Amino acid sequence: MVKKNRVLSENVADEILSMIDVEKRFLPGARLPNETDFSNELNVSRTTFREAVRMLVDRGVLVIKRGNGTFVSENYNFGDDFGMSNCAKKGIAERDLNEIRLFIEPEAAYLAAIRATESEIKRMSTFCDMLDDLIRNGDTEDRRKAEQKFHMSIAKSVHNEFMDKLMPVLFTAIGQTMLILCKDDQFCCDGAEDHKIIVDRIKRRDADGARTIMRYHIMRGIMLLEKENE
Repeated sequence: MVKKNRVLSENVADEILSMIDVEKRFLPGARLPNETDFSNELNVSRTTFREAVRMLVDRGVLVIKRGNGTFVSENYNFGDDFGMSNCAKKGIAERDLNEIRLFIEPEAAYLAAIRATESEIKRMSTFCDMLDDLIRNGDTEDRRKAEQKFHMSIAKSVHNEFMDKLMPVLFTAIGQTMLILCKDDQFCCDGAEDHKIIVDRIKRRDADGARTIMRYHIMRGIMLLEKENE
């Protein structure tokens, strides 16, 4: 049974783990950014950040080297992802990747409306606001990253271990799609509105509504990709 009162530090620990295991932003042996910079990036207090780091140290994901900083463990076994990471690296066509998203993400949104904690919903809302700011500023690269983070925040809130294994494929699919579509300002503006409606449905615990809007959101991208490829 999903814990209903998961503390923010656990969510932050999950996000750091995702940066390591899914985004491959920090490889084994890599040093994490300093506490002040990283907690600011994650939009949390230093106290919350320290607690998240402590959790990951306890799990063997991170290692603190006094006087040197915090590092990704070189000995941690991230587990079998059933070849999903390799699939994500093989240059699969955008349409195929988005069809996989269409199979998975609407159902993830449905379950998120049932299972997401209040802090997880707040996190989704934060990424919505971030995307709005990036669209206004015309920041294409960070816009792509914000889109990925938004969708990953929903997938994480499903609290399903196998979903975690699928995240490398979803992450790659969203990234490759947005490399093409984030140049279309109208698509990004419409997509940002979709995000807000999805979060609203999840917040209202309207599982069917969340699933419907997520499906529409992904279909919009697929149709635009087909138009781009004509």
